[in-house]
Amino acid sequence: MRVILAVMMTIVILLPLQASAATEQFWDHARYDSDGVQVDGGTIGFTVHWNLSSNNDTEETHSYNVDEMPSLIEIYTATWCTNCVTTQGIMNEAIGDSNVELIHYHRHWFEPRDPFGSNSTEERWTNIYGHAVTLNGGAPRLAPTKVVDGERMHYGSRSNSDSLMDDYTASLSMGATGPLNGNIILNLNQTGDFINFDWDISSLAIVTQEEYILEPWILLIEEEAYFPDGSNGLETYEHVLLEALSLDSSQYSSGTLEVPLPSLWDGDDLKVAILVDWLVDSSPSESPLPPPSIAYLLTSLVAMAYVRGPRLS
Repeated sequence: MRVILAVMMTIVILLPLQASAATEQFWDHARYDSDGVQVDGGTIGFTVHWNLSSNNDTEETHSYNVDEMPSLIEIYTATWCTNCVTTQGIMNEAIGDSNVELIHYHRHWFEPRDPFGSNSTEERWTNIYGHAVTLNGGAPRLAPTKVVDGERMHYGSRSNSDSLMDDYTASLSMGATGPLNGNIILNLNQTGDFINFDWDISSLAIVTQEEYILEPWILLIEEEAYFPDGSNGLETYEHVLLEALSLDSSQYSSGTLEVPLPSLWDGDDLKVAILVDWLVDSSPSESPLPPPSIAYLLTSLVAMAYVRGPRLS
């Protein structure tokens, strides 16, 4: 009986490790804090096309349920990055006809060769994903880097498994894993030289016992920008992130934001994204009980001690 119990306890202990190894081979975790501690979180949201010329003095309201929202792929890139072009071609093939939105962050700080991006786009990237990129490559702003649903990171052009196609396909198949349901509502109103955003995430509900933090953002994206001086051969760059605007949700889950009309590189093809980052609240727990992982370990040790039994003299 003790032998059977020992085998069962060994299986129970090793199963989480095996499951972790089976999934982590395809990607790296996307979020760490400044101390190198993994942070559980991700990103949900949707985009809206908005023509700056034809939508003057107009108003639109968009509402999406969490289950209807596309997968989000945030990509750090540059107009000189040839590996970015290669890996993006593989990613596009993996995406196929899936419901996916792409957002391209371009190098901006100390960057003489890439005209896109801004301080706000660099700040969002480095604050959210910079620590994870540093753990993988040694610096926070390295191209190419791709993050799927704010959860799974693919750094560089080397695959974690047999191929990048396998990595990307497995990552996309996971979808957003956030414990959320409900709607995100975004109202847009362009008047004169300003565009107004009314946002509401009050219906988002956390379907777990853990404490979570929700951080909403408005992203301004140019769908296409013609730049023939880039050295990676693209000439036309897509999904170019212009600005990343943090929305204050410290006290309210809805609000209004007014910003000047953005300056596009060319054309009027503005796309607006509303994103919500979900993060496990890492504040110290007030509970006198140990964390589940510690309790699990203690239980396992007690069981193993019982299985071993007393030593005979």
